[in-house]
Amino acid sequence: MGEIRRIVVVRADAAAIAAPRRGNPASTIAVPASLRDRRGARSSEDRRGVVLNALDSGAVNVAVPMVFDDEDAVERLRRDRAEDVVGVFSNPRIRATAKVECGDAAVGTSKTVSTRFERARLLASGLDGSGVDIAVVDTGIKSDPERVEIANLAGGWHPTRSDYQPGTTRRERGANGTHGTMCAWNAQLFAPEASIYDYALLQSKEDSWTGFLSDAIDAFVSLIEHRERRKRPLVVNNSWAIYDPESEDLPVGDPGNYSANPSHPFNVVVRRAIAAGADVVFAAGNCGGDCPDGRCGECAGEGRSIHGAAGLADVLTVAGVATTRARLGYSSQGPSSITLAKPDLCAYAHFVGSGVYADDEGGDSGTSTAAPLVAGLVAALRTKVPSMSAAALASVLRRTATALEAPGFDYGFGYGLIDPVAAAKALGIRLERS
Repeated sequence: MGEIRRIVVVRADAAAIAAPRRGNPASTIAVPASLRDRRGARSSEDRRGVVLNALDSGAVNVAVPMVFDDEDAVERLRRDRAEDVVGVFSNPRIRATAKVECGDAAVGTSKTVSTRFERARLLASGLDGSGVDIAVVDTGIKSDPERVEIANLAGGWHPTRSDYQPGTTRRERGANGTHGTMCAWNAQLFAPEASIYDYALLQSKEDSWTGFLSDAIDAFVSLIEHRERRKRPLVVNNSWAIYDPESEDLPVGDPGNYSANPSHPFNVVVRRAIAAGADVVFAAGNCGGDCPDGRCGECAGEGRSIHGAAGLADVLTVAGVATTRARLGYSSQGPSSITLAKPDLCAYAHFVGSGVYADDEGGDSGTSTAAPLVAGLVAALRTKVPSMSAAALASVLRRTATALEAPGFDYGFGYGLIDPVAAAKALGIRLERS
């Protein structure tokens, strides 16, 4: 049957939390003794656990990625350590949401996108991302002055290396950078003065540009600490997803399920990040019914293609449209597995932009491109409204979006195409004349 990966949440003594130091932050803890040396079970790569939350009793809940030989080993752990184990949850593979072309060449360029969203006017009005942090949670960034350079790199994170240098991830084969580079470039298009943080999530050793959901928990706990430490607006872009829950997740209804379960530890920690003040943006995914990515399996089309954190109500979930405003056939469609009104917004993709995939007729494609455009526009608006709650700002963005078909909400476009100028006016921001 092969190895089974799970996230085991256990109660542990808060006194065991590691002292803060480089590569060993306060949010990590040694794997509790109750999980060590279990027959048929081991902690994944001997990594530390991640502290999810503190309890009134003085204990903490800790998420530990574990590998089991079989389902019997999972059940033995549940039975033998029932007093310690809070829950056992799925730990599916997560992958970037890009590189889908459907045979169509790119339409328009980044100049087209800049004109449509009135970039020059926004920058002239001081909406440039100054004083805002953008975390690009992705494959990592490869910044290269001779190919694709990402300015204002200010820090980063890696799931396994404490010595990771932001902007130094290896290039993808045949590309001028990485998927994460493309995302960072598109976010900076509208927030050129924002500080960019390179969260190299998709760095698992399993295969190229793949991670596990346990890595994402670690990343988001780090982002919460970042927000609390920096006390600046933080926008978090996520252009990755679980593609095929039917084969990679526990069944819907199982307490350990991720795709449709708001109580999964990752979904809980995403909501914590939003409550801490972060604006969290997720790509809707590339499993739209007209032209789904081949990795989607049977999980494609309306009501079957937006999963997990991308379906949380407080997350900004972004679909993709061409610069012609036509829905891109690969763009995932709501309702999501958690919230009915998904996606929230749409933005442009499938245009010639960053040059990361310079030889690719599809240009910057996928909802992976649409999401960081929205992240950059959110960062631009945050320049002038740094203290507004994430929920309030998201509400303004939904209300001021341009409907692309019938007025109101649509499962393909959400509330419509993001309109940064209309949003700025609704927020009372003074804009220069166009």
